[in-house]
Amino acid sequence: MLWTNVLLAYDRSQTALRAVEYTGQMFSKVDGVKVTIFSVYEKVPEYEMVDTPFTSQVKDRIHVLEREKEQGRQQAEEAKKHLVRMGFIPDQVKVIYTEKKKSVAKQIIDEVKKGGYGTVVMGRRGQSNVAHLLFGSVSQSVISNLTGATICVVE
Repeated sequence: MLWTNVLLAYDRSQTALRAVEYTGQMFSKVDGVKVTIFSVYEKVPEYEMVDTPFTSQVKDRIHVLEREKEQGRQQAEEAKKHLVRMGFIPDQVKVIYTEKKKSVAKQIIDEVKKGGYGTVVMGRRGQSNVAHLLFGSVSQSVISNLTGATICVVE
């Protein structure tokens, strides 16, 4: 795994934005570096329902998930544009925007192993403090379970 192959975990939180900034400051002038912005979205269920008062509420919630999914994609692309403004060549930065299939930490670890990333940059706390209290943070899980890569955790 090459340290110049960087996975930037991005969840739209304030610490993720700081992780983008850190990545730009630390790696934008490094020859040969490649950054992958890795972001996960919640599955949007497909549905076929007869219209009732109840199903209209379900459809409304599904539409919210669809909007959040698209906003997440746009924000990940904005993070890429920001890195380019900070000095990266567009070909040095790519975005992987994928559906959540298991825990986010496991998906990050799987992507690191699959992509041969030597460096992971991520924020310390993501979007949900309640989930952090109940289950621990994604960053803690990645730190505890990932070997063979450098992990930069941004506060």
